[in-house]
Formats: sequence, structure tokens, C-alpha cells
Amino acid sequence: MTHEEKRRNNVRLGLILATVAVVFFLGFMARVVLLSGGRA
Repeated sequence: MTHEEKRRNNVRLGLILATVAVVFFLGFMARVVLLSGGRA
């Protein structure tokens, strides 16, 4: 595996992890808004 392939895999993994983090954050925010009765 070349240096370029490792870098590409790391970038891809980073994007996947960032996407998962964003989805969890949005889910958390939606839950807070819904549980507060829409009064953010």
C-alpha cells in the first residue's frame, strides 16, 4: 500500500466519521427541540 493510498483511505475514513458525528448531532438537536415542545 503506497503513501497515497493510505492518505486516501484516511481521508475517506475521516469523512465517514464526520458524517456519523453530524447525524448524531442533528438527531440530538431534533430531540431537544421536540422534547421542549418546539420552544427552542
